[in-house]
Amino acid sequence: MVNVFCSNVTKSLAGNLYIVECLCQSEPNQEISLKNRIMWRQAWSILYGEYPEDFFPPFVGSIVYFIIVMGFGIISRSLNKQHSPDYLKSYVADFVSTMEMCAYFFENNNILKHYGGIYLFLAIVVQLLISNRTFGGASENPCKAFHHLVLGQHPLLESATTIIVQSLAGLASYRLAQVVWSLDTVADHRERFYEIDCHSDLHTTLIVGLLLEMAGTLMETWGHSQVFFGNSFLNELTKVCHVAIMITFGITWTGMFMNPAMASGHTLGCGGVRNWEHFLVYWIGPFIGCYLATIVDSFYHVNVKQTAKEKKMN
Repeated sequence: MVNVFCSNVTKSLAGNLYIVECLCQSEPNQEISLKNRIMWRQAWSILYGEYPEDFFPPFVGSIVYFIIVMGFGIISRSLNKQHSPDYLKSYVADFVSTMEMCAYFFENNNILKHYGGIYLFLAIVVQLLISNRTFGGASENPCKAFHHLVLGQHPLLESATTIIVQSLAGLASYRLAQVVWSLDTVADHRERFYEIDCHSDLHTTLIVGLLLEMAGTLMETWGHSQVFFGNSFLNELTKVCHVAIMITFGITWTGMFMNPAMASGHTLGCGGVRNWEHFLVYWIGPFIGCYLATIVDSFYHVNVKQTAKEKKMN
């Protein structure tokens, strides 16, 4: 006989902690997630005749996680392109892409924990290169909508709507991550699935955190507008590596999100930081950095293709 018991826990503003923990106990001192019994472990026991108690190595869990999240994004964008009304397509694409990118970074913490900064750097580079090829021009960061507004490329209503949509996507990314964690492939995923508390990623002073997120967003936004090399892939790789380096070195300070939607989806309502402090560091900081990037770009813009063309004309 299986005994089932549940306990309610509190909910954070980001919705991260609204979890009703239901466990089943088939033997004394042995707790198994009720969800897990109908997941891959149950299928394994049907195929091979024994119930697997061990977890996969962390890197296997990470690969499975990324494949599922990536697959969800690709399929969702494809369905959106085929079936959504034209006036909603861009917003749905931005929602899905933001949710996908934010979900990636839940797993990046596990990569850093088990394999260190070098593998975190490589994972981010791969994620960004793949995203550049699968997002289809969709945005994953509210700072881009703000940047378009500052440049006068999008009207206020469109930019504001995009920012709201992406903010909701950042919060929804936790639910997407939970779906994959429920597969129970590695111990870290089981721990995250049943977490009842969370802590902010801000591990420095408020001012330093604000400056780091602002500076990171400034450099990312400015760099995105530049052409450093004539070869398109080398130019892309340079920008991607630049972002990955900033995240790798800054993740232990602020999380180095440089993405307000991602920061709120990961840590809004978590302990250690009040809500106004969260918005100051992770929203105001990046938006200021984005605005400053447009000013810097107006004074110093790099475009080696244009420079080479002008030299030939002269």
